[in-house]
Order: sequence, then structure tokens, then C-alpha cells
Amino acid sequence: MKYALTLSIACSALFFACSDTEKLSGTATDTENMLTASAVTGTVTRTDGARAPAAAVRMSKIYSAKDKAVVPEFIEVKTDTLGVFAFDSAIADTFQIAVIDQDAEEISYLPRVVSGSRDLDTIKLEKAAFFESVMYYAEPDSPAVAVGSHFTVYMPGMPFAQSVFAGDSFKMMIPAGTWWFGFCPGDPQIVAKLQDKGIADSLIYRVWSMDSLEAKAGDTLDVGPFIWSTTSDVDSLMKQVPEKPENLSRIMGSVACGAGHPCAGVEVMAITDIYGFEFVGDSSEFVAQTVTDSTGRWWLPVPDSVPYDSFRVEYRLGDSVKTKMTGLSRYARYAEIKDLDNDTLNLGKASLTPQSGLISTIALVIDPRDSTQSSNCMVNSVVVGAKGTAHFVRTVTCNSLRIKDIPSGEQELLLYSGDTKVVSTLQAAETPLDEYVVTTFVNLPKGDMLEWQGMTYTPPTLPKSVK
Repeated sequence: MKYALTLSIACSALFFACSDTEKLSGTATDTENMLTASAVTGTVTRTDGARAPAAAVRMSKIYSAKDKAVVPEFIEVKTDTLGVFAFDSAIADTFQIAVIDQDAEEISYLPRVVSGSRDLDTIKLEKAAFFESVMYYAEPDSPAVAVGSHFTVYMPGMPFAQSVFAGDSFKMMIPAGTWWFGFCPGDPQIVAKLQDKGIADSLIYRVWSMDSLEAKAGDTLDVGPFIWSTTSDVDSLMKQVPEKPENLSRIMGSVACGAGHPCAGVEVMAITDIYGFEFVGDSSEFVAQTVTDSTGRWWLPVPDSVPYDSFRVEYRLGDSVKTKMTGLSRYARYAEIKDLDNDTLNLGKASLTPQSGLISTIALVIDPRDSTQSSNCMVNSVVVGAKGTAHFVRTVTCNSLRIKDIPSGEQELLLYSGDTKVVSTLQAAETPLDEYVVTTFVNLPKGDMLEWQGMTYTPPTLPKSVK
């Protein structure tokens, strides 16, 4: 269906529609009724050929790509149910057009369009790429202006921009390709105040180039975190601020609940003591180090140490009274983080499930070659826990034990001496772990406790050299 671009044709269409209703059927769309002689109109279709309703169409003047401090102003309209859009008039003789279809995750960018161009008759969308990150605000000790936490992420000279808040993650649809990205305060009055204070534009409008990276259609460019600061003139926002040295290497991941939906407010704990050797008291506890944001994403600094060459992250969703769901990340090896150099290691997405638990009794067997159980239970304590989690308990052999809120599914249970002096002596002697740590696998049911009575424990024998 072609849409009239001149006033006379538009009026003729309306005249016939109104004066001869018996011969013509159908009604004009809202967009058709908006057309004027100077209107700029077009039609947007998706990759499958269907019309694109409710897509955002942005018109902007053309800016020099060399000016990285330009956050283009644009006019935005929405397509109607037939994928048709209309601007009252052109913003200039030559302009640029961007189309963003959030529902289909498709996009189009026309960098140079002449008023009246037939390029607008049918704009076919393409699969979008995504720019995903988080931005932090490094406030100096004596700020010239209180900037606040509202910022804008933009593509210099292009009508792609998004409001973000410092500390929150963001995900921005972009065309496929290699681009520049800018970060600046979101309030124009704040920008003006910074300029009045003599802050250079290069420090107000911080820019970062993808360089050799290329965002491909359908892929997500996951980089960062980015630091906005007026105190350091650096090429990359990911470099450290010299006045406040900080290791910006991070680990990150995301959490889903239910049918894969992002899960906000999930507590996150990095487990580096995967064998539970360092807990104090009769049980270890989950200590939240951060929580997921509204998109289910989280960030943490890389662990200071990884004593057993690997670590993982545990997730817990609930309140102060009851844990409702739990989950675990994959194991990450120390080699993956030792040379990050201010980059970020993504541990991927984890899905939460209803928590599980274990009820058991540990039988004491003195001689591993003889399964006869010993009645001399009270002189031997044992630690039991799920490897790579915050769930370990210390108890006396032959006593019942109960561990709750363990992530469900297959877990590797560990048993070893509850006497910390025995463990430290074995470690000092560099005794192989498998000589004093017993491993067994269990499959913990979702939302229920596993009652398992088949566990036995044999105290370790100290090496002769340290007896």
C-alpha cells in the first residue's frame, strides 16, 4: 500500500473516503490522517516481511563523526499498526533516521537521507546487536559540581542514546558494526555547570572505542565496567583513576528465576574456600557480597585469593526468615582471572531452583578394610558439606546431622576430620587431599530434604614424618 506524500493526493483520498462510502470500504489509519505536504513518511517491515507496529523511529540532523562530544537531539515517533510512521516535516534537507523495534529486537540505521527520498518507502529492519555493561561514577574529593547518579550512554553523532544510573547495568540496542560510545551526565544543566567551572569537554563527555571489536547482528558486546570521572584524562574509561588506584578486574554473571525471567534481589556470594576448611564454629554461613540488579545481573571484584585453584558463586533468594530458591555458578579456575587486567570474567547465567537439604548420620569405621562400625563415637568429630557451597557442618560421628538450604541437584559431598589441628597438620605436610577428604555424590531433590543414612567416616592417619 503506497501512502500519499502530497497535500492534493492526501485530500483526494480523504474526499473519496468521506463522499462515496457506499462504493469504498475500510478506514484510513491515524497516520494517513496526519499527512501534510511537508510530512516525512515511510513504512517499516521486520526481517520476516511483517509490518513493524510500535517501532520507534528517530529523525536527527547529521553531525560530524569526529565530534565525540555530540549527543544528537532527535525527534521520535512510533509506527502505527501497519508499520507506518509520519513526521510533520523534515528536520533539515538532509537528515539521518534510526528505527528501533524493541519487541522484535531489530533495528535500522540510515545515516544520510534526503527529504522525499524513496529510501523511506519501505525500511527493512535487521537483527540488532547489543551493547551491555555497567557504569560507575568516581566522584573526586572536592567535586566542582554535584553530578548525581543520572547519566547518558550515547553513540556520538548518531540517534542512539539511553539513560542509565551509576551502578546499574544497562543493555542498549545498536546496529551491527564497530562504533564509539560516549558517557556523560544526563542533566544538560549539570553539563553546563561543569563547562562553566572550566572542565574540558573531553572530561565531561567520556568516550570509548570498540577498536578491533565488532558487534555482529544478534550478538551481545559485553564490556566494562566503565568509570566516569572528571579527574583523569584517559583514552579508555576502563583504565584506573591514578589518584585512587583500584583493581577494576571483576567477575560477573546473571540469574534467572522460573521460566528464564531475570531475577532481581538475589544474594550473591563468591565461594573460594570450596572445601570449607576455614569456617569457624559448628556450621558455615552464607554471607551475601552483593545482590542482582533489575536485569538479574551482578558484579564483584575478582577474589583476592583462590587457594584451591578454582572457585564458584552461590546464589540465594529469600528473606531474613526463609530461603526460597538457590543456585550455583560453574566452577571458574584461577587461570581465568589471574591475567584479567581490568577486564571482566563472565560466569554465565544460572537458574534458581527450590532449595534442598540433607539429613544423615555418619557411622564411624576405624579400619577402612573392615566395615564394622565403632561405638567410640564421641572422640571423633567430622565435617560434612557440599563442595563449592557455604554449607558445611561440624558434628560428632554417630550423631544425626541436618544441613538445609543447599542448592538442589547433583552435589559433591565432602567428609573430613572436624579437628582443625589434624587438618592443618595434614596440610602442612602437603598430604594429598584425597587421603583425608572423603568424596561422595548425591542428588538432592528440589524443595525437599534427602534422608541418607549410608555415610561412613574413617579418621585419617597422620604421615609418619609428622607423628
